[in-house]
Amino acid sequence: MRAVALTAGAVVAAVLLTGCGGGTDDGAGSESPRPKESSTSASPAKEMRLSRATVQRNVRVAVAAGGFDGVDDRNGEPARCRLIVGVRTNGEPKPAAVSKVVADLKSRGWEQVFRKPEDGGATWFLTRANWGMYVFTRALSKEDPDAPPFTISATRLDCTSVTTTASP
Repeated sequence: MRAVALTAGAVVAAVLLTGCGGGTDDGAGSESPRPKESSTSASPAKEMRLSRATVQRNVRVAVAAGGFDGVDDRNGEPARCRLIVGVRTNGEPKPAAVSKVVADLKSRGWEQVFRKPEDGGATWFLTRANWGMYVFTRALSKEDPDAPPFTISATRLDCTSVTTTASP
């Protein structure tokens, strides 16, 4: 199981490092058709695809559930296969409030792959359907005072404009 988590983390890291291409649509119109089997027993846990808009709504609702004031879009022009937001905080986020955000995401079908404490904060990696999401917290730093102490970064793992090789 640990190897699967590390592999998933490596794939998402590669996707984040190489970017996702331009694109300003949220993927809603570019989704492939549903499988031909029409099963009425399909459950939300077995969903195949999520749009960027759905992921964005999940993040905003979860952030509100943690008692935070909202998010600031950090990737500028929206890309259809990624979402990077800084969570608005008053100083360092309280661990209990961040735990509420993660718990709310889990209640919305996001599965926690791992949680790792690091550098005065923690990193969670969650997955749902065709998306992977990192939830990062860190201690405030004098070296980088503008870096947000709480960031959420989600990447659509099946994005067709993502290359899995690093460019020179």
